[in-house]
Amino acid sequence: MNVAAIDCPKRSLILLLTALACSDATSDDASKPSSPPEADAAGVSLPCTDTADPLDLDGLFALSARLNFSFASQPGGAVTVCPTDQTSDGHFLGFVRVQHVAGQTEVPSVSAVICSIDLPVISAIVGECVPQASNVVYAGLEFPKPLIESLPVASSALTTAQLSSPNPGATLSAGSMNFSIGTNERIASAPGWLMTHSGCGMNDVAPGRSMECEQTCVTDCSKLVDDDHDGWPGVSVFVCGYTDDDKKRSVPCHAEEPNQAGATIQGRALMNLLVEPLTLKGSALSSCEVAGSLDAAVAYNVIGADLYLANTPISVTSAIKSLPQYSVNTPQSRFRLVRIDGKHGAWNWKPSWDDPVSSCRQIIANQNDLR
Repeated sequence: MNVAAIDCPKRSLILLLTALACSDATSDDASKPSSPPEADAAGVSLPCTDTADPLDLDGLFALSARLNFSFASQPGGAVTVCPTDQTSDGHFLGFVRVQHVAGQTEVPSVSAVICSIDLPVISAIVGECVPQASNVVYAGLEFPKPLIESLPVASSALTTAQLSSPNPGATLSAGSMNFSIGTNERIASAPGWLMTHSGCGMNDVAPGRSMECEQTCVTDCSKLVDDDHDGWPGVSVFVCGYTDDDKKRSVPCHAEEPNQAGATIQGRALMNLLVEPLTLKGSALSSCEVAGSLDAAVAYNVIGADLYLANTPISVTSAIKSLPQYSVNTPQSRFRLVRIDGKHGAWNWKPSWDDPVSSCRQIIANQNDLR
């Protein structure tokens, strides 16, 4: 299990990327026992002509992963996760290149880029969590188009893998892959907000709301990268939270102009985002498919925010403390790696490693076939 501690000054928090799934906050799947790797491959039948030959994993693949999350609240936040025992699924899509000599157990290179990460909507309460409270807010992080388009080129990872044998059914164990966006740093040195510094605390509403990095409140502005090219430091993520009344009245979320009357929670959060590490272990069912379990940590550092709660601006520190902590439940988290380059009779989505953006668009468009 990996736990992301929300914007702790001494370590980064991890989260990760695309538009959030608008589903119920509690997933029925979370209570079910985890299935063996082969069971997760039983969705859409995959074409593959060499199911009996020695494995040949060389080529281009789409990665689809289901991440089962638990959530927790930060002490002192304006919003509290409620109920406190929520679990729900998010999804991760990637584009993967494997370099492998057929029949060998060593896999010398596994390269991957992020296509999307969908994190689940959760329910929370303004104030303390009270059973059957009427002021529930359903909130999520929404990734605008510039951020979605930037993922395949802004963040990539490289590792190696090992097969337990050269034949179908062998176990594939991949090394850890680390992704970051909004910074080129790893967790330990990624910039974050200095919540305890004078002028940067809970009641300091003004800092962190502009397109300039707040030098006195961020550990190191020079380590931020505008990977989504929108002019704001780090990457911009929209925060939208709706009450049941908001939904009935179809209240819009004005994330880019949160001073306008709108959703109960709305605005822009400036972040660096990290997945560190992501590890895969599964069964190589054929030269066209690997399926199994994964371990991952998804986290973020907030380095600025223009957020409003009930039409009132809140400080960056208050926003940080109100956002949920994420932990990945490894036993319930699964992945499927599917060949998409046409080799061995597999699907041919005409991917190109030199054009990850177009290849990721294809993967996203066909994601239902991957689960």
